[in-house]
Parts: sequence; structure tokens; C-alpha cells
Amino acid sequence: MQPSSRDVVIRTLLPEPDGLSAPDILRRLPVRISQPTLWRILDALRSEGRILVEGRARATRYRAAKATGLAAQRSLHMHRAVARRLARDTRLLDVARKRLEFLRSANVHGRAYHDRWAQLIGGPVERLLATMTEDSELGATMRKESPFTTLVNETERLRAFTDIR
Repeated sequence: MQPSSRDVVIRTLLPEPDGLSAPDILRRLPVRISQPTLWRILDALRSEGRILVEGRARATRYRAAKATGLAAQRSLHMHRAVARRLARDTRLLDVARKRLEFLRSANVHGRAYHDRWAQLIGGPVERLLATMTEDSELGATMRKESPFTTLVNETERLRAFTDIR
């Protein structure tokens, strides 16, 4: 039984963590399909949540959706924006410390995560930035209880929602 074109596209995207552009997908497919057919397949896969689309126009990249999903990818995108700001200005850590204290009082069940964030905020900035931007299940879980969400400005938040769809 031949795999469907949709399955072939997903198989092409799975080993590419940074995603591929539409022309790259067409070049790597083991079967020949037209560009309009590829667009229809990509649109259908996106609507099913099987792929994520990042960027616009010629910068558009398609990635196979991981188990972490769309919300986790948006959170990662926003945390990367905050990490870039933190790398330039570590005084922003004071805002995160205050937010962490609020989170501790608001969610006593998140203590393990709050303790880990407190360690990271008090330690080397490089380790903190690595954890904030780690594309893994642990990173996604940590970001659910992140004290850095208040550092995401409206522009960064909007960009995350428009870039990752």
C-alpha cells in the first residue's frame, strides 16, 4: 500500500527540527507533486494540528508538530524573545524574582518548578537562558510555571501568535 502524499510530507518534515520551506519540501519529496498540491496538503495538515507554520512569505517554514503542540511552541517563541532581552539587561531578573514570589503564593502545587526557577535565577545567566529556550518536554513544562511571562511585551506576544500558527 502506497503512503498518502500527506504522510510523505509529514515523514519529510519529522527529521527536520528547524522545519523546511515549501521549495525544500518539494525537493526532498520522493514523489513529484505540484506546488499547488503541496500547499493544499500543508494547509490541511496545519488545520489538523499535524504541522506548525512559522514566518511569512518567503521566510515561511513548516515543521512537524511535536507532542508539545502549538501553545508550547508559542511559549518557547516568547521565552526566546525574553531571553534575548535578558542577555542584554540582567536587571530584568528583578521583575522575574517578584513574579516568582507571586507565583509561589498563587500556586502552592507548583513548588518544585518555582524552586527550580529560583535556582536558575540565582545562578549563572547562561544556564537560565538555556533552560528558558530549551526545546524539550522539560523546557515546555518549566515554561508553564514561568516567572518570565510578564516580561513579554505586546509586540512579542503578537509576533508569537502570528508567526506560529
